[in-house]
Amino acid sequence: MAGYLIVGGYGHVGQRIAARLVRAGAAGVRIAGRDGARARSTAAALGCEGAVIDMADPAGWDAALDGIGTVVVCIDLATADFPATVLGRGLAYIDISATDAVLARVEALDGLARRSGGSAVLSVGLAPGLTNLMAREVVADLDRPVGVTIGVLLGLGDAHGAAAVDWTLDNLQPLGPGEIVPLDFGVPGRAVPTIPFAFADQHVLMRRHGWPSVTTRLGFASPLIGASSLRLLSGLARRDWFRRLLRWSMARFRLGSDRTALAVEAVGKGGRRRRLALEGRAEAEITALIAARVALLLREAPRAGVHHIEELWALGDFARELAAEGIAVHAEGRGG
Repeated sequence: MAGYLIVGGYGHVGQRIAARLVRAGAAGVRIAGRDGARARSTAAALGCEGAVIDMADPAGWDAALDGIGTVVVCIDLATADFPATVLGRGLAYIDISATDAVLARVEALDGLARRSGGSAVLSVGLAPGLTNLMAREVVADLDRPVGVTIGVLLGLGDAHGAAAVDWTLDNLQPLGPGEIVPLDFGVPGRAVPTIPFAFADQHVLMRRHGWPSVTTRLGFASPLIGASSLRLLSGLARRDWFRRLLRWSMARFRLGSDRTALAVEAVGKGGRRRRLALEGRAEAEITALIAARVALLLREAPRAGVHHIEELWALGDFARELAAEGIAVHAEGRGG
């Protein structure tokens, strides 16, 4: 049976995806990256294979893809060349990127995928991913969604990979007046200050489903992060000295809990509202859970073309796996 290649597989999320696939009994799990020694040592600890793959060297892609049926990409790709190669071979392709430009480039390969029988699933993880599924659920019984707000709460006490920290800092922008808005993530007596943030889900949901307004906001589960510190963080995010300090401190200290939460609310015609909230721990583990589950589901029932997660499955398709790890989903409806 064709195996699973995880590009960036020795990274913070990649190795968790590999571990979950191995535990699920998936055959031929292979992690790969530019550092072959690191790939092989990580693979040995996980009980799978290690290989070299460099996105800047297409000549080496054939060897890494040999015997592979499903590819999971855990790094942001600068071009669509590699996914085009994967889909052109009729293989399955899964991307956990949160960057809309990366996902849009793969969307453009839909025709190639359909002609070759390749299957791609994008928006796989916590945000985007679960946020997309929750958004589809909350608008399902509204006549017409007028607006959707997605809140993402990340724990500063969680372990975050270097790439995730850099991505977050790269997407922090100086804040204008009124851009810090409190959102309810289920913390008793306390709304969390949030800022607009560039998660891909908001753009995907408007582009793919024609919803008029979707906004994604980010907050942090730490008593140290209030409105004033959020504004300071956004202002300093592009300073090299500050980025070095933040990477150093986050690798050594936990500045809060590892709690992560999502809150998605849709407003329909006439002011009718529907809301879903999700709470769990360890964002990387949740992303790995969703990615591993998608890899197994896609193997069971491949669908030619390029899709986002909410176009193939519903939130309920992941309910058993979420509940098994103590991840709770709560629904609320108001008005109408």
